[in-house]
Amino acid sequence: MKTVRVSGVPEHFNYPWHYAIENGLFAEAGFNVQWRDVKEGSGAMCKMLENSETDVALVLTEGIVQHIHKGGTARIIQQYVKSPIIWGVHATLHKTLNESNLSNARIARSRIGSGSHLMAYVHAEQHDYRLSEDNFVTVGNVDNAVEALRENSADILLWEKFMTQPYVDSSQINRIDTCLSPWPCFMMVGANSFTELPPEEIQRFNEVILSAAHQVSSLENTPLEIAKLYGLEPEDVEKWYNGVEWQTTSYVSAKMLNNVVKTLDRIGLLTADPLPPHELCYTGVKLY
Repeated sequence: MKTVRVSGVPEHFNYPWHYAIENGLFAEAGFNVQWRDVKEGSGAMCKMLENSETDVALVLTEGIVQHIHKGGTARIIQQYVKSPIIWGVHATLHKTLNESNLSNARIARSRIGSGSHLMAYVHAEQHDYRLSEDNFVTVGNVDNAVEALRENSADILLWEKFMTQPYVDSSQINRIDTCLSPWPCFMMVGANSFTELPPEEIQRFNEVILSAAHQVSSLENTPLEIAKLYGLEPEDVEKWYNGVEWQTTSYVSAKMLNNVVKTLDRIGLLTADPLPPHELCYTGVKLY
């Protein structure tokens, strides 16, 4: 049985992995999957992929695209979540930031290259204000980010709307806006060593999670199980669940990847010439 180390954020999007592991779906296919929660997000997981600390990671689409343009050797092996993320834009209760002063706001990010970092630039483009790297405060994870807002060492936090709902409900922070990512949110990404495995082995691995995603999408108790696992209110999970769509077919959209590359390049987040979709993926990916 082949051991595969898989990393992802401890968020509801990754429930199919826990379902597949607990129900022996990977074991049936000949894989011993060792799951690791990474609260620090996509930027941290990209480093883990390069440092051989994980074999596969569930990385935000914009995060892996930027990482590869920086010279990273990890590659997309499968599209994972088809739906976009609804990012909450958060501040402390007593602050009312508007577009005229957002350019001067201190923005909490978990890591360089994380969603909380890159999506702030997307939000700025959508609302016609400017940001630079001087705007950002690196805090590590969402708990530290909320604390930074409360201690007035940061003004703004972008984080997935439903995962921050408990902080909003407990009046620790206030949601002042939302920002929809303009593309599917998560990709399965393989470290260089993983992408060198035989294509049929990678395909067999991918098919397990595609099957798990299909199964959890059809089970009535999935929202309740997600609420239990991640400590969320069932009614909040139900709202999120009604809008999420996991990938259940083994294809990656070339048009989507082109859109991500063009957007990141336009807002100044690529440090190299734009790459075509096939150079962002391992050779066995089925692009359409």
